[in-house]
Amino acid sequence: MSNVLMYERASASFAAGLAKRGHHIVYRAHESNHCPGCGRSNWHIGRVTAECGFCGTAVPLAETYVLEGAAPLPRPKAASSPDERRHPRISAKGRKLKLLVDGSPESFALHNISEGGVMGEGAADLVPGNKVHVRFEGGILVPAVVKWAENGLVGLAFIDPLILDRSDEPRN
Repeated sequence: MSNVLMYERASASFAAGLAKRGHHIVYRAHESNHCPGCGRSNWHIGRVTAECGFCGTAVPLAETYVLEGAAPLPRPKAASSPDERRHPRISAKGRKLKLLVDGSPESFALHNISEGGVMGEGAADLVPGNKVHVRFEGGILVPAVVKWAENGLVGLAFIDPLILDRSDEPRN
């Protein structure tokens, strides 16, 4: 069965659950929404996020949720050596980002990054299959899925691979 994502408007109970989590920035349909980045209110609305038409800040929509068409796959066996990995890792210790988990931002301390994903710590209660957005510097949101979570560390795979600038890396 192929992976098919379906987006629907959320029920009232979903919105009530959001209210219990405390303050978080979301775009609400049929309300006046001001950008947290620039304060203006011109929006480009997508399936799961709204993007400010002036500064490009993206915020999740409060009225959406995701239905999965297939169960997540089990975590594959770890590569026995770095040479077997699909994408080489770049150390990113000391770099902190935000994860948007169900629209709520959580701190995330990177350990490494590659074109295919990131590994880090700090996001609690994530289980394999969870969908998140990684917020990079400049407000860039990249959708990802949790592949594994062990001993406080989390492995995320980007939905679409990134292009990383590797010009500073030493050549062999």
